[in-house]
Amino acid sequence: MMKICKIVLLFIVFFGFANAQDKEKRFELGPTLFTVNSLSKTYYSIIDRPFIEYSNGLFFRYNKKRISFRAVISYNESYFKYYAPPGCFDCTSGESGNKDFRAGVGFQYSLLKKKNVLYAFSDLAYRNVFSSGFVYGGIAGLNNSFSSSTNGIDGLLGMGLKLKLFEDIFLLPELGYNIFYGDVNYSTSHLIYGNPKRFHYIEGNMKPVAKLHLTVRF
Repeated sequence: MMKICKIVLLFIVFFGFANAQDKEKRFELGPTLFTVNSLSKTYYSIIDRPFIEYSNGLFFRYNKKRISFRAVISYNESYFKYYAPPGCFDCTSGESGNKDFRAGVGFQYSLLKKKNVLYAFSDLAYRNVFSSGFVYGGIAGLNNSFSSSTNGIDGLLGMGLKLKLFEDIFLLPELGYNIFYGDVNYSTSHLIYGNPKRFHYIEGNMKPVAKLHLTVRF
């Protein structure tokens, strides 16, 4: 993903300079430099994202006056260990490897009439996560392996800034609230005794999130 972002960004920079005489440039494209998903590294559910994702996606925007249309796509592979909170005897700990794909669209609206610096936005995306790992502890004394496949809807509401670095090159810091709602197919098996089991359930979470995009206008 990092190599793809670099190639696309170099292409867009070249394209932007080649069309420098075009005064009305409405398109922007570039990488998502990083995403901060949580302010806590202590305890995670299976479908949670890692604490920080680096250069994990592409961001596109079409601007028309005060309204802009957006599109996002990202892919991230992560591995982490999670721990039961202190004093929670029925909580589990474990480790998980995740492959997380998202693709979505959205829109934004400039809050200042004369300057397109501050904006509000809303994104809606499809999200697929495949996870596998191990779960330990809890009152049941788990010592299990697991795998799960999650399909769901990712919603993001927030505000952002459009900061000009150079001619046609911008930084877009965004802060918002992420809502996820997904359908989980989960299978587990005891590491010693086997006895595989399958479950199907709905899971969701809500949390603040921060992003930083770098775009080139063309």
